[in-house]
Amino acid sequence: MSALESPLFEPVHWQGAGFEILDEIQIPEKIEYIQVTEVAQALDAVREMKTRAYGQVLTFLYSAALVAQQYQGKDPAPLRERLAHLTQQFCDVRPTFDFRGLGGYVAEFFEKLPVSGSVGEIVARQAREFGAQITRARSARAQRAATVLPNPARVLTHCNVSGELVAVARYCKEMGKEFSVIATETRPYLQGARLTAWELAQAGVSVSLIPDCAVAQVMARGEANAVIVGADRAAQNGDVINKVGTYPIARLAREYGVPFYALVQDPRSLECGSDVPIEERPAHELLTFQGQPLVAGANSLLKARYPSFDLTPGEFITQLIGFDDLYTPESFRQRYQAKTANAEHRVASDGKYVLLYGVPPQNQYAFVVSALKAEHAESILVPEMRPQLWGAQVVTRELLERNTPTTLISDNMLGTLFAHGEIKKLCFFYNDLVEKGPIGICGSLLAVQLAHLHGVPVELFSGAPLNSSSADKDVSTFMGKPISPAGVAIHPVEDEVVPWALLKS
Repeated sequence: MSALESPLFEPVHWQGAGFEILDEIQIPEKIEYIQVTEVAQALDAVREMKTRAYGQVLTFLYSAALVAQQYQGKDPAPLRERLAHLTQQFCDVRPTFDFRGLGGYVAEFFEKLPVSGSVGEIVARQAREFGAQITRARSARAQRAATVLPNPARVLTHCNVSGELVAVARYCKEMGKEFSVIATETRPYLQGARLTAWELAQAGVSVSLIPDCAVAQVMARGEANAVIVGADRAAQNGDVINKVGTYPIARLAREYGVPFYALVQDPRSLECGSDVPIEERPAHELLTFQGQPLVAGANSLLKARYPSFDLTPGEFITQLIGFDDLYTPESFRQRYQAKTANAEHRVASDGKYVLLYGVPPQNQYAFVVSALKAEHAESILVPEMRPQLWGAQVVTRELLERNTPTTLISDNMLGTLFAHGEIKKLCFFYNDLVEKGPIGICGSLLAVQLAHLHGVPVELFSGAPLNSSSADKDVSTFMGKPISPAGVAIHPVEDEVVPWALLKS
């Protein structure tokens, strides 16, 4: 593969009697396509996250084309009803993604039907051509993104934008701009490691990998001078919905003066991001990795949260990069907003969790349990704490041995739980104290900054001495299994100093 293309840029291909979907779960081990001749096969691919992002768009449109192509009647009404049902089927499978908006585009095909010709063939052709139009528009959007980047461009990205960063790299090269990427690994499906880092390295683009919890460290060091992310949904008021972990990156980018760009589409009727239901996926997807349990032993007191997406308010976005133009949040509202939308994004909550970050010494776990009771919280919230998985494989085990209700999350889910008011208190276990502030493991700066930004109290405790017995020394492995594709650099991460200013009430 050259820097001119990525198989993820157009991951679904029409084949006449059906279509094929790139199985993104198999990447980078192999490039394999799922053959689709029935809608049920397409729905399964979306449900099981074998296709996502732009792959879902093409999968829906080609499913509509498949249904239409198989329709033999002359009356458009039954076909229109069948395609409305198809839209609902896709919405049921993944409720956050804008399948209803795509269904609206398909419904518009029926308003322009010619007086003669096969209804099914005409609608099928229009659905396929609409997919081709979006593919061309994505290329133009990538070129637009390249124009706003500095030279050199050191881009931090999260999750995967279906080949579009490879296209941005190509246009930057044409403009004479240096371009490199720092990619988050993006737990729990590791789309950043498996897809983004892989496709960039294969295309000859300089790319390095970090754990999700290192985003604050990277920006604090000045190692990124731009952020580019995708958007599964964009709202008329400039809000975006994207892979969970996007919101905290946007908040920190604002704090560190790093421009934050979102690749967006037409919001259609969506007025604000808070109108979108956020999909919570099954806990087992977080609690297992390649068939192995993340936490040894079954325990009814262990739960997990997996909100798939989060909401980034428009106020934290520098520019929204659309298919047709570049927008500030204000100009995006002027372009699309039919009326003034509700500016409230987050509902106040009494909080469910006491968040624990760092590794407590043995004699402090009793205090953690007492803090849970004192705060009238439901559970101790424990992030995985990559790359060594201190949270998942040390802290969680110790809590469960003490019969403590424990909820495990991936590090990139912290931001959305703070934003929703679900965290009552942060218990921060540091490794050392220096003049500038306490030193904690990777991710400490992220956790404390989020607590500071959301008005959540932080209590400081001396942490346990840490040994190096973990199977994972850096982000190149997960539970000892290699996850970094060939050609991808491992971005160095280290313990973090948390400035005293962030710990003031």
